[in-house]
Amino acid sequence: MTQVSILMYHALVERHEPYMAAVHVEVHRFAAQMAWLAASGHRVIPLHEVPALLRQPTGPAPPAVAITFDDGYHSLYTHARPILAQYGFAATLFLTTSTVGHASFATLPEFARLVPRSDHPLSWAEVRALAASGWRIESHGCSHRPSAALPPSQLAAELRHSRAAIARHLGREPAFYAFPHGSYDRRTLRTLTALGYEAGFSVHTGPARPGSDLRRLPRIELTAACDLGIFQQKVATGYASPAERRRGWLRDIAYKAPVVKDLLQQVLPGKLS
Repeated sequence: MTQVSILMYHALVERHEPYMAAVHVEVHRFAAQMAWLAASGHRVIPLHEVPALLRQPTGPAPPAVAITFDDGYHSLYTHARPILAQYGFAATLFLTTSTVGHASFATLPEFARLVPRSDHPLSWAEVRALAASGWRIESHGCSHRPSAALPPSQLAAELRHSRAAIARHLGREPAFYAFPHGSYDRRTLRTLTALGYEAGFSVHTGPARPGSDLRRLPRIELTAACDLGIFQQKVATGYASPAERRRGWLRDIAYKAPVVKDLLQQVLPGKLS
């Protein structure tokens, strides 16, 4: 059966520090992960090929991997770009547009305190250079605010304005949207469709399969704690452990209808993504 492991990264750091969010991965680990992928026989495909691949009839197929990054850190230009180029791997950046070209992420206070202090936002010239080297630049909103918490007009503005900024600077309109903080609800999914986005990407872990909802495709989060063995397990199965796989299976059943997720969010506010 067709299966795609969509990997999700954030910043790359020389050394992970306690104040940093867990999602920031050390450069040497990322390099080892990409070297293993190159030697493993997996197909590393551009993210924009995933929706069409998932629409194909099911049948035996080599395992596939897509590589994504969120937010827009300078370390992607300095560290991720040359490592990926070494193996000819394509990557997608889900870009938060309001901070591009700034000296820091200080305009997003809650976000900024967890960002590596040695890192800063990409400039538009660097974003264009990534695109010229084969990266796809897609939308991650303007202000990195949780989509499900926004009033309808602000939600629509986040999706419209971030896409317009990328189109203005790169000459190509994004087709994909990654939900900041993984936050979405039925209204978010309806708005995504109404504004013409082809696919949305969540932080639900697990592989993407033909039955996956294209409006909220799963991604596999890589963190500072993921050694090469855990990385290999996540690529193969979508999960770090059998227990995580069971939780993912239960989540997929519970969330099959988006209305159920919305109801659970009302009962457990802030606990679900």
